[in-house]
Amino acid sequence: MKQPLKIGIVVNKNCELPAWEYEMLKQIFESDYTANSVILIANNQTYAKSSFLYGAFTKFENWWFSNQYNAFEKINIKTEFDEQIHPLSETDKLNNLNIDLLYVSYWADVDLRKLLVPKQGYWKIVFGNEKYKSALPPAFWEVMNQEPVTGSSLVIQFVGSKDAITVYEGVTITIPYSVKNNLNSLAWKSSSFLPYRLKELYELGSDLFIEKYKKRISSAEKQNTVLLKAPVNSFMAWLFFKNIFSYLLYKLKAVFNNKRFSILVSNQTYKNGTTDFSHFKNLQQPANTFRADPFLITKENRKFIFFEEFLYAKNKAHISVMELLKDGTYTEPTVALEKPYHLSYPFVFKWENNLYMIPETAANKTVELYRCKQFPDQWGFVMNLMENISLIDCTLHFENGKWWLFACTQNHPLTSSNDQLLLFYSENLFTNNWIAHLQNPVATDISNCRPAGKIFSIDGKLYRPAQNNASQQYGYALKINCIEILNETEYKETEVFEVLPGVGNKLSAVHTINFTDDTIVIDGICKF
Repeated sequence: MKQPLKIGIVVNKNCELPAWEYEMLKQIFESDYTANSVILIANNQTYAKSSFLYGAFTKFENWWFSNQYNAFEKINIKTEFDEQIHPLSETDKLNNLNIDLLYVSYWADVDLRKLLVPKQGYWKIVFGNEKYKSALPPAFWEVMNQEPVTGSSLVIQFVGSKDAITVYEGVTITIPYSVKNNLNSLAWKSSSFLPYRLKELYELGSDLFIEKYKKRISSAEKQNTVLLKAPVNSFMAWLFFKNIFSYLLYKLKAVFNNKRFSILVSNQTYKNGTTDFSHFKNLQQPANTFRADPFLITKENRKFIFFEEFLYAKNKAHISVMELLKDGTYTEPTVALEKPYHLSYPFVFKWENNLYMIPETAANKTVELYRCKQFPDQWGFVMNLMENISLIDCTLHFENGKWWLFACTQNHPLTSSNDQLLLFYSENLFTNNWIAHLQNPVATDISNCRPAGKIFSIDGKLYRPAQNNASQQYGYALKINCIEILNETEYKETEVFEVLPGVGNKLSAVHTINFTDDTIVIDGICKF
């Protein structure tokens, strides 16, 4: 029988946690994979110092932007967790607690190596990725340099080792023009890292867990040699006016930006590496709608496209279907499925001589399965595969006697829904007992997470299309990934190639791809 983990949480001397870590702490302490965990009070605390103008900039942002979901609101935990609190100075007593690992809070400042040697090391959230790793202020330079993404990671440091093991590396969209909003989003996103990986550690056991993530060692020497720090007053003034100008220019462009996603079709055979969309035909659409997420079904030698049809007047979408005719034209779309809530991504598939559909129903916090009663536009509800969960763009695949369900999620209202790919599995399609994969989320980079069409096989290898949303343009590009490992404890995929919009394909965004033997459908924003 597995023994629950005993976690030590190191907080500052005032027993304060920022709101994002407080929510994380509650989730951990209420889980079934931890028990008898403790809170340790450090002797010091860390609050970032900055220049006068940076402080003024921060006050301006706090006044200009809403304070809802402030990730750095100070929460005193002394009363709520009084029985679990121990001063870190009680060295002998703490060494007898048999703590498995220590998580060091964002505001705690202490050299733990002199006091404790936890079995599974010291765990900490590090804001920033690549050249912005540990940069100060966090999430600031990504905004000022107009970087498309901002990152953070969960790392483990062991006594006597110069290297840190990265067990979660998240890359999310940069919230443009606001450091406050960008940092809030990044912090709330990071609050999910520790619970996910602690559960995996508990299920796999220490040896398998550490061996798995040792492959991702990142030495401190490989980080940026010059740590970015808060700008001095003169540079801060220039950055402020530059940011204001960029924001006003962005708002001006938005007034004239009325580009909509539409469906494009090509009568050709799909090949990995295909990036030429010059032969694709743009299927025209009414001015009051946009069409996206096309899925192809062939029935009795006839081809049908199921897709999301969004009506601006209703501010939501339903699922429509049209037939592609042999002369290259198409029939007028009819409604295949409509609900009081938003529907999209109509994942249509065949199983045991029946047609089924799993539309995206995240707005209803369900994963709904439908069976076709009369093709193509009459569908009957079968069951909820999952409830009380918002999963986005559910993509199903049957492999090795199991159903595998991929979908993205959003762990907080202020975070992106495009940078955490979850995986579930079941031996039975018709069940609401889907098992969450131990490695969840199995992909954590916004440039390669959100599903973008059916998983397909070529020459015995599986490939997963994914959206590249590492841009201010949603649905900017596509990536095709080769699935190398797919089992109950591990998932691994490798990017094969990317489909980028550009002059050659006359697109400014490309978002979804599906195909049959001789037809390919995509959706994108056309330049023509």
